Amino acid sequence: MVKKPKKTTEEDVEPTVLEEPGSGEQASEVDWRDDENNVWLRGLWMLVLALLFGIGEFVLGVAAILQFLWLLFGKEKNQPIADFGKDLSDWLAKVALFQTGATDAKPFPFSKWGKD
Repeated sequence: MVKKPKKTTEEDVEPTVLEEPGSGEQASEVDWRDDENNVWLRGLWMLVLALLFGIGEFVLGVAAILQFLWLLFGKEKNQPIADFGKDLSDWLAKVALFQTGATDAKPFPFSKWGKD
């Protein structure tokens, strides 16, 4: 007597759990010492982020002036401007840390906007 192989159904198969992109341990930290070309890539990002930092300073100044005018004429602070200013200052701090080599974690747009 020959046994027939048991047919497997979708319910019998164990699902495969995939790791979410960017959630691994190495996703947030880059080892820049692996390849000499990465030093040049980091330098390129430092240059781009330095230009964006200057734009961020200008935007922060505009937000400060708008908030002052809002306080002057509205007699209360504008909460969306205050929240944006907080997030922008966090981003500027992250850029400064990356620029000075205090961290290898790149700021927005490579990471989440705002306070982690």
